[in-house]
Amino acid sequence: MTQSVNSPITLREFQIRDGIYFPKSYEELTSTKHKQKWDKIGKTYYGSQKIEKAGETAPIKQDYTLLTGRPGGTWNLFPQNKSVDSILELGCGYGRIPLYLSKEKNLQCNKYYGLDISEPLLRRLLKCKQEYDFFPKAEFNIICDSAEILPLEDNSVDLVISNCVFMHIPDAQIRNLFVEIARIMKPDGIFVFNHSFHNKSCPSHKIHNFIRKLNIFARNPVYLKQYSAAEIKEMLTASGITAKSPQYIVEPTQEYAILPEKIKGIVVPFAKTINRSIKPSSPAMRETLAYGFSAYSSNLN
Repeated sequence: MTQSVNSPITLREFQIRDGIYFPKSYEELTSTKHKQKWDKIGKTYYGSQKIEKAGETAPIKQDYTLLTGRPGGTWNLFPQNKSVDSILELGCGYGRIPLYLSKEKNLQCNKYYGLDISEPLLRRLLKCKQEYDFFPKAEFNIICDSAEILPLEDNSVDLVISNCVFMHIPDAQIRNLFVEIARIMKPDGIFVFNHSFHNKSCPSHKIHNFIRKLNIFARNPVYLKQYSAAEIKEMLTASGITAKSPQYIVEPTQEYAILPEKIKGIVVPFAKTINRSIKPSSPAMRETLAYGFSAYSSNLN
């Protein structure tokens, strides 16, 4: 039967294997270059495979930060001891952000939905959940799919989070995804998209873009799009997200870059030192030199 436009896809239409929900079209999804790329990256992403090799008495088992580090940016602003019914994380990876929010911020929820296209990362997320037991009281729903149609009901999610993900998604798809986020968010729901957009004004990105254009046969499919703050605000408004969460902020990250620190995997001498020394003297300079942007509900409490 054809799916009705007004009848959203739900997890009941997915198949669950080994604790992960897969769409019925998973075989078709695995044939795409985008998924193949992220499955490959996922096998060693952020050194997360270390959790599978650690012995029972290894320090990493007692201190999760030895695996994940402590995320910064907007996550530092997240309140302590917040409780929500449901969370959706887009591009959840191996669980770095929910681990931090659960352990360091004591965020609590009844239902957690984590979506990622990389099956290796999701299998590692389940391993991290087993080892560190973050969101201990929550119903856990892990979904392996692309972020195009969200398999959740209208007005069903209190908090939507994502970390360093949207710059990897093509422009048309990200706009469709934002419409889906607006659909599933509850009225007065909140969102945190930390470091989620690359800044089109950043000199480092402009240099990278020029170099990529020189080789039309080897375009990097991972970093696809950059935005201005005005364009991000336009997408949030056009999608309906700001109708659900009208109090929000789009702000440049506190990481600045004039030079790429690597080009085609080769370290650029002194680039890291130069970039770390940048201290913009005005908001306009911050918005020009920032590596990226975050967008988040300002009423996180």
